[in-house]
Order: sequence, then structure tokens, then C-alpha cells
Amino acid sequence: MRLTDYTDYSLRVILYLAARDEGLSTIQEISDAYGVSKNHLMKVVQQLGELGWVETVRGRNGGLRLAPTSRALTVGEIIRATETDFALVGCFPDSKGERRGCVIDPQCRLKQVLEAARSAFFAELDRHTVAELVEPPGKLAALLGIPVAVPLVQASADPV
Repeated sequence: MRLTDYTDYSLRVILYLAARDEGLSTIQEISDAYGVSKNHLMKVVQQLGELGWVETVRGRNGGLRLAPTSRALTVGEIIRATETDFALVGCFPDSKGERRGCVIDPQCRLKQVLEAARSAFFAELDRHTVAELVEPPGKLAALLGIPVAVPLVQASADPV
């Protein structure tokens, strides 16, 4: 099974925003971090906003941030929302519910094997959340060029 670039970019945007954790990001920053087309990301961000997974702030100091509940999204949920077709073979119903006939359909066991594989694929993707994918904090952000706030260490009041 191969995912579309659209789904790949959707996952990348969500991971970038989750790694950012605080503040706003721009589509240009995400585009630069991954080296992908800003125009493609604009379409992706629009859908992610419509789904309520990404919040957009308009204006001069605007940008994007992950919606508070989006860290709990599973990879499977994201892929189901951004892919259009999971029909692995022609005898599976496509996104319109249509399927091609097959001469061996009455005796075919292959479709059961493929259906089991597709189900296992989604079962695994449903086990992993966005929050899990950006752990440990800061490491993914550093790879993406996202500034990470360094916590201040307080000096101990105990005498030495």
C-alpha cells in the first residue's frame, strides 16, 4: 500500500505543529523545514483546518497551531481522513462503492487475505498517536529547525 503525497504532507504538517508545541508556525516555515511545495501545503492546511485539527490565526502575526485535541489523533485517523481510496484490488469497493467484477470471485480467497492485511495495517496505525510520535520533546523540533525553549535551572538554596 502506498500513501499519497497529500497524506504524507498532512502527517508532516501535524507532526511539525506538534513538535512546535507553543506559538504559531507559518506554512512557509513548514515548507522550508521539509523542503516541500508551499502551494501543496496550503491545500493540506485548509483541509486540516476544516477537520478542526489545525487552528489558523489570520493577520499580520498569524499562523498555524495544532488544535488542543489533535495530539490524541491516531495515525490511522489521519490517514483515513486524507486518503481517498483503500481498494487494494479491483474487486474491493472503491470510494464511490463501485467494484470491478472478477471471473474467480465466487472462489477467490485472495480478497480475504488482502482484507485481513488492510485491517492489520489500520490496526497498527490506530495504536500510535501524534503525541507519541513527537516524543522525546525537542529532538524532532531540532531536526526541523524549530527553536526549542531551554528551561531555566534554578540554583539550589542548600549550602555546599
